[in-house]
Amino acid sequence: MSIQDRISKIARGIEESLPKGLTKDFKSNVEAIIRSNLEGLDVVTSEQLTVQKRILERAVKRISELEERISELEAVANPGDATVGSSQSSGER
Repeated sequence: MSIQDRISKIARGIEESLPKGLTKDFKSNVEAIIRSNLEGLDVVTSEQLTVQKRILERAVKRISELEERISELEAVANPGDATVGSSQSSGER
């Protein structure tokens, strides 16, 4: 269900709970108020969230692969010194 459909559904629910004499303009005003408040919340759909989670998972996996590759390259570049990475990160040389 899209955001517009949800807003319309909320507005219909409010309209149905009010006395029958109110005009259609009232429904439009309620929809506009709800829409403006939701737009200010930066709401995302569950589909957008799922896509972002997949992208993040791929990025984390790729970073792990690159870290492993860097470790392998450091081991090849410095075969006799297994502490090169840890001593540089602590500021020792």
